[in-house]
Amino acid sequence: MDIKLIVDEILKAKNRSLSWLAAEMEKTFDGLKLSLVRGSIKYNDIILMSRILEVSPSYFFEQEHDVYSLKESSTTAEDEPEYGSMKRELKVCKEMIAALKDQIKDKEKIITLLSR
Repeated sequence: MDIKLIVDEILKAKNRSLSWLAAEMEKTFDGLKLSLVRGSIKYNDIILMSRILEVSPSYFFEQEHDVYSLKESSTTAEDEPEYGSMKRELKVCKEMIAALKDQIKDKEKIITLLSR
């Protein structure tokens, strides 16, 4: 399972956002998001993230996750649609595209400022 999806599940269970996590980790939103999507997050960041999210670092690498145990209320799990994982992956890809487009815009601004 993709580490971004795991982090999203934990944040959803705790009613927090990725921008909150980025601020707590003292990272930029885009930087944290890209490192999660690409799977290039550093070991120290995983340790810090696990402390902030109050989960074991091994939770990010387990095959199965009990997301509902993270919630304080006891709700029953609904069946995931047949193509649920593909929809999540598509969402992650779209988020990555948006982040990369933002980076391109920023770099274009820098180039125009430097060329003046």
